[in-house]
Amino acid sequence: MRTQMATEAGTSTKPSDDRVLLGPNLLVVLDGVTEKAGSGCMHGVPWFADQLSAAIMRFVHLEPGPALKEALRHTAELHAGTCDLGHPGTPGAAVALVQIQDDRLRYLVLGDATVVVDTKQDLLVVSGTGAAAANPDAVDDALVGELALQDVRRLAILTDGAARAVDMFGLFDWPKALDLMASSGPDDLIRRMRQVEKEDAKAVDWPRDKVFDDATVVFFERKLS
Repeated sequence: MRTQMATEAGTSTKPSDDRVLLGPNLLVVLDGVTEKAGSGCMHGVPWFADQLSAAIMRFVHLEPGPALKEALRHTAELHAGTCDLGHPGTPGAAVALVQIQDDRLRYLVLGDATVVVDTKQDLLVVSGTGAAAANPDAVDDALVGELALQDVRRLAILTDGAARAVDMFGLFDWPKALDLMASSGPDDLIRRMRQVEKEDAKAVDWPRDKVFDDATVVFFERKLS
């Protein structure tokens, strides 16, 4: 098995709000929701992303849904006494989590992150809505599933800032994007996407809220016998 990752902030003037967790049996990508003025929180998105990442590691012995619920509950408790967690602008993040346990691969997607799984039979592309914020019940809206590990050839987890290489700019379809990552690494996908962003720096050809967005990719490949 081989795991590679690449991440790049959308701008040199602001640190990325993306976070990555990698372990022998765990792949997680978080994409902090762009901070709004008057969020009701004194901490901000980077703090939330850091705390939620740490909490996920704390509860990773659970299955993906329960693990994220407990992680959100724990993170909310850390700032419930100082911040307005009911404010619509309270910090949040898109979360994509892949857990490998025994002979099963389980995934969870909450928000606009994307999980792409290439199996022996077909290609599965999962991208959700919503966000992980202060309410653990938001996890009930996550997209979850599991597959036999032996059927998985390779997979990728991408923030929306990286997935735009396929779903916005159409540089490749998903099979070819996976081929590129397998041969050249996920950093090459980000490099090629950045070139398109630079060529359309006024967002005319591809209208978008962020000309350059934080971009993170995790690529996982199994060597099949």
